[in-house]
Amino acid sequence: MYDVIIIGAGVSGSAIARELSKYKLDVCVLEKEVDVCCGTSKANSGIVHGGYDAKFGTLKAKLNKRGNDMMEDICNKLDVPFVRNGSLVVATSEADIERLEKLLENGQKNSVEGLRIVFADELRQMEPNISDAAVAALHVPTGGIVCPFELNLAMAENANVNGVEFIFSQKVINIT
Repeated sequence: MYDVIIIGAGVSGSAIARELSKYKLDVCVLEKEVDVCCGTSKANSGIVHGGYDAKFGTLKAKLNKRGNDMMEDICNKLDVPFVRNGSLVVATSEADIERLEKLLENGQKNSVEGLRIVFADELRQMEPNISDAAVAALHVPTGGIVCPFELNLAMAENANVNGVEFIFSQKVINIT
């Protein structure tokens, strides 16, 4: 008998398992595939979003910001490479700048730090290979990248070392 059964050993299931492994609980992860990260998580882009675009006041906005803030520490603890390389949301026309301003405002409401709009000259200094059509961009210094497979695997391994049981090739077909 388990205290908690988690369905799925993707990045979300493995992260939950890792967190629950810190407590005195009997936790099991059921995964229909033969290993962790065989589903959607393995195809994840690996982009750690800055938090500027989720609608202010939503749970998504809150969790996006919080997850971004936590990512560097989690990756350091698990020895997973993480690069906070920032991101650029590019405008290719003067009309698109209004969209950048709305994203900037929304990001500021979401407490995303360091957001600013950069224009063509500075943009080309930041990214020399940017399209000639680029006229401005929202610079998001909090954006980053991580290998989703490495992160998923590291979280699952940490959870397992801490006592979480993983059972593979077990598809959940009914819950009573």
